[in-house]
Amino acid sequence: MKRAVVILIAAFTAAGAMYAQETIYSGEIRTGFYIGQEKIGDNDPVATGGMTNNDGDSGTGQGRVRLDFHFTYQSLGVRLRFQIEPDSTNLGPYYPAWSFAYAYGNLFNDQFKISMGLLGESPWGTGGPKLRSDPEAREYLSYNSLSKEPYTVSEGLMGIRFEIKPSFAPGLNLGFVLNQPDRTQLPTVEQTFGDVLEESVVGIAYEHEYFAISAGYRFDSKVDIYSDSKINEGGRLTYRLEEKVLRNLVDDMRIWLNGYYYGLGGEKKDIEKLDEDGKKIIYKMGGGEYFINWLYWLWDTDNFIAKFDTGFGIYKSYNNAELRPFERKEYQSLEFRPAFYYKFFDNLLQVGFGLGFGMEFGAGKTYKSSPYQYISVEPQIRLNISGSGYIAAVYSFTDQYAWWDKNTMPSLPADIKEGDKSVKHSVNIRAVYTF
Repeated sequence: MKRAVVILIAAFTAAGAMYAQETIYSGEIRTGFYIGQEKIGDNDPVATGGMTNNDGDSGTGQGRVRLDFHFTYQSLGVRLRFQIEPDSTNLGPYYPAWSFAYAYGNLFNDQFKISMGLLGESPWGTGGPKLRSDPEAREYLSYNSLSKEPYTVSEGLMGIRFEIKPSFAPGLNLGFVLNQPDRTQLPTVEQTFGDVLEESVVGIAYEHEYFAISAGYRFDSKVDIYSDSKINEGGRLTYRLEEKVLRNLVDDMRIWLNGYYYGLGGEKKDIEKLDEDGKKIIYKMGGGEYFINWLYWLWDTDNFIAKFDTGFGIYKSYNNAELRPFERKEYQSLEFRPAFYYKFFDNLLQVGFGLGFGMEFGAGKTYKSSPYQYISVEPQIRLNISGSGYIAAVYSFTDQYAWWDKNTMPSLPADIKEGDKSVKHSVNIRAVYTF
């Protein structure tokens, strides 16, 4: 794999020198050192430590090394991204994973674009920072191996993307994607072209002087099923909305929001079982739905950075509590995450802190009597290096009512019970370099 990558890059570089094409390289290296201590309920504190960067954008293990490659020749281009995310318990060798690798071509004076290959960089995705979701990618939730904080893993899927950008409507982008299923138990040789069409993606984006908006929707085919129950999981919706009026009125201030809706039109299935008396009982079974939204406010001036992120989510399981009692019932979440950092010595040094406060509502909340779901405090000192990298020392304190699912987390102490809190202290030395 390494030899193939080197040959491919060398070939494109040589071609660029011969025909004066444009070749752009970029990438990032993110790692750090983490030490932490967590106390759950009345249990003894448990200490952890090792190499990782738990900023939420650096992988689940020791860090991440990422390389981006962009080659263009007239109206044609190639985009590649591969990255290495070493696991905290793996001593190597480390193999790269391809986030995306696709070729594209622009036709009819850039009014029509075709991209094919391992797709990524969707024009209709959420864009981040809290939510990074593309409708033509496979995504699943993972966790940092040391800090246990959630991390969304995104993997490109093979497909062909068609984008229409008509000249009579500047800023408009609409199209669709023929895409492989993102999760299936049906062998590929048994899939039909109709199955591929049912897994298509449609999207639309529009950028105006005063705002920008985008939305993408991924349909769900019958071959893309939920677990071993042969139940369709439903479609996925992504959206992003950004206003530009405030930015023109107040320098360096931005407001935008994004969201993700999973499980639209998901199938519910009746399952018949007999109770202890031999009476037939019908249970409901299915995947479920969740709707996550984040609103961001950012003011990045020459002297300070102020921001306020607000998140709201709705979570719902289709399964009967009697059938799967360990699954959470429907609940809603609300989060507030303000932060402020002051810049010293022409932004050589940043000092500040972030706060976090989360609540849950509904029958499925973590603990019925809890006044909050979590409280966090995170002071930080950051040294910027030449504008392309930094080293930061971050202390974090988190007090939360966590969801203890002993069916999927057998390593939990046996005496943990509902209502037990997790109190965690940690220090993370973060190192990031971009190029």
